[in-house]
Amino acid sequence: MLSKAELETVSKTFLFRGISPDEIKDLIGDINFEKIRFSKGEVIFSRENFRRALGIILSGSVTVTKGDLTMSVLSVSDLFGAAALFNEEETYVSTLTARKAVKVLFLSDDDVVKLIGREPRIAGSYIRYLSGRIRFLSEKVDILSEASGERRLVRFLFGCADENGVVTLGIPMTELASRLGIGRATLYRELSRLEKDGTISRDGKRIVIHEINGLMYRK
Repeated sequence: MLSKAELETVSKTFLFRGISPDEIKDLIGDINFEKIRFSKGEVIFSRENFRRALGIILSGSVTVTKGDLTMSVLSVSDLFGAAALFNEEETYVSTLTARKAVKVLFLSDDDVVKLIGREPRIAGSYIRYLSGRIRFLSEKVDILSEASGERRLVRFLFGCADENGVVTLGIPMTELASRLGIGRATLYRELSRLEKDGTISRDGKRIVIHEINGLMYRK
C-alpha cells in the first residue's frame, strides 16, 4: 500500500499528471507493484542487474552515471527505467545509485499496460514522456554534429549538468576530448575561454555553469 504522502508524490509525476491521489489509489489498487528501500550508495540499476520496471522516486535522490561520468541526479517524483520496458535487451543503459537513502515504487511493464488501458490520461503522458526522451537523445547526437569544438563542449556541459548547473567529470580530459571528437588541446582551450568570460568555473573535475542561458546561446 501507498501512504497518503506517497500518493501525493506519485500524483506529481508526469505519468499521473492531472490525476488525483484518490484516483491513483483506485487505479493501482489491485496492481502488485513493488515498493523498495535502498541505502545510501546502494546500486539500484546497473548494466547487468536491473528490473524490467518503471521506477518512481518516492523519497531521496539518485545519481545516474555512464561509466565514470555523472549524467544527472534524479529526485522525488522523477522517473527512470523506461529503457528497461517492452524489450528483451540483456543490459541497461546506465547505472543508478542511491545518492542518499531512497524509496522507489516499481511498476512492471504489465503494470504500465494495465494503467494505460484503464486511464487514457496515463497513455497520453507516457507517449509525451517517450517523445521527450527521443528529443533528448537527438540533442545528445547533436553534440557530435556541431562544427566547432566549443559548441560540442557547450552542448555536452548543458546535457550533463544537474539542477544546480554542476557537471561532475569522472573521466580524464583525454577521454572527454575523444568523446567530443576534438583534440585535448582544443578542449582545454575552449574550457579556458568559457571560464575566462565567467560562463563557468572549474574546481578539479567539478564544473559549475554560472550562465546557463548564455551557455546555450553562445555562437
